[in-house]
Amino acid sequence: MNKQRNLVIGLIIVLVLVIFACLNTEPVAINFGFFQPKMPLIIVLVIMLLLGALVSLLIGKGEKVSPDVKKALAKQKKELDNKYQSEIEYKDKQIAELKKVNNSEATK
Repeated sequence: MNKQRNLVIGLIIVLVLVIFACLNTEPVAINFGFFQPKMPLIIVLVIMLLLGALVSLLIGKGEKVSPDVKKALAKQKKELDNKYQSEIEYKDKQIAELKKVNNSEATK
C-alpha cells in the first residue's frame, strides 16, 4: 500500500512539473562559466528534473539494509546486552562485598 501511495504522489508531482515545463518554452541562456548556450527553458527544466531524480535515487539506495544485516546487528546487540548485564551484576556483587568489608573495618 505504501508503494502505491508513493507512486501516485510521484506521478502527481511529475504531472505538475511537466505542465510547468510545457508552459515555459522560451529560449534562455545558461551560463556554464566557459560558454553560454541558448536553449529552450523546457529542455533545461527536463534535464534538471532528470538530474534531481537521479540524485534522489542514488541517495535513496544507501538507506536500505538487508535482512541478514539486521539479524546480525540484532544478535550482536543481544550478545552485548547480555555481556554488559552480567558485568554489571558482577560489579554490583563486588561493590556489596567491599561495603561489607568497609563496614566491618569501620566498626572495629
